[in-house]
Formats: sequence, structure tokens, C-alpha cells
Amino acid sequence: MTGQEILLDTKEKILKVATQLFAQNGFDGTSVRELALKAEVNIAAINYHFQNKENLYREVLRFGVGEFGKNIQQIYLTREWSTVDFAEALYAMLFENGHLLINNFKVFLNDFPVPAELSNKDKNMGPPGTEYLGVCIERDLKRKIDEESLMWGVRTIFTFIVHTALMASTQYGKHECTLLRDHDCTTKSIKRLVGVVLKDL
Repeated sequence: MTGQEILLDTKEKILKVATQLFAQNGFDGTSVRELALKAEVNIAAINYHFQNKENLYREVLRFGVGEFGKNIQQIYLTREWSTVDFAEALYAMLFENGHLLINNFKVFLNDFPVPAELSNKDKNMGPPGTEYLGVCIERDLKRKIDEESLMWGVRTIFTFIVHTALMASTQYGKHECTLLRDHDCTTKSIKRLVGVVLKDL
């Protein structure tokens, strides 16, 4: 392993542990010392990669979005998808990574405010992979859709998928809610929603 690979590996390890700790304890409840201990790195390594806890928090936000974005891109590139098949594949991936999805949402819902400069730099930050869903919709409809209508369709489908995967990944969803545990029911709901969106567009 090269020096550069070791640095990247260390940085990713810190980000993964930081995501867990920020999700569990919030921004104020997470100490750099605890993070160094759990990530099995020294504090100097955290300071080298992120300078301070605020920068680390910003990077955790970007990292969570980026990892799901990479997963979605990998799915999209495997074949030419219909909207419904791509939506079902997205749901399967999100559900399979349910613990990460929950942690990412907890970090986003943290009381620590997202700094203004993060929003300014990352104007496209938001649900990852929405552009691929848009391509699938236009392919199915065999025409270009105006941006506002297309984004409505994408967000409608994406919101349902993320919400359902998130709820199905909770302890309540896994053990108490029959509907969330029923894969066939979820698949039917996705198909029905996609059909409604395509018909509207």
C-alpha cells in the first residue's frame, strides 16, 4: 500500500467512525478524543485531514451523500433501465444499506447547523442519483420533459423510496410493521407510484 493509499484509507476510516458518532451523540456530544480512540488513529491524523471538528462534520455530510451517489451510479451503469426497474433497484440498495441510511439522516437532522459556506459551495447537494432517475423517466416517455415537471416526478418517486427504505430499516419496521417487511407489497407500491407519475407527466 502506498503512502497516498494509506492516507485515503485513514481519512475514510475517520469519516465512517465520525458518521456513527455524530449520528449517535450529535455534534456537541462527539469529542475528537473519542473519535480518535474509536477510529484507532491519533488526534494529529484527524487534524491533518480535517483541521477541526466543524470541517469534519462538513465532510461527513458530503461523504454520506457521495457514497450513496457512487452506489446509485454503479447500479445505473449496469444496464438500460426502465423507471420502475431502476426505482426497485434503488430501493433494494437503500434497504440493504439501511444502517448507513439511518446514520446519514441522523447526521443531517443534527442540531448543529449546516454552515452557510457548505450550502454555497454545494448547490447540487441533495438526493444523490436523481439525474439517473430523470433519464429513465424521459426514456420511458420517449420525450424531453420540462425541468420543473421532471424534478417533481423524480422527487416524488425518490422521496417514497427513501422514506420506505428508511422506515423499513428501523427496529419498528423490522419487527413490528408487517407492511414494511413485505417485499412484494413494497414492489407493488413502487410500480403503482411510478405508473401514476409517468401518466401525470
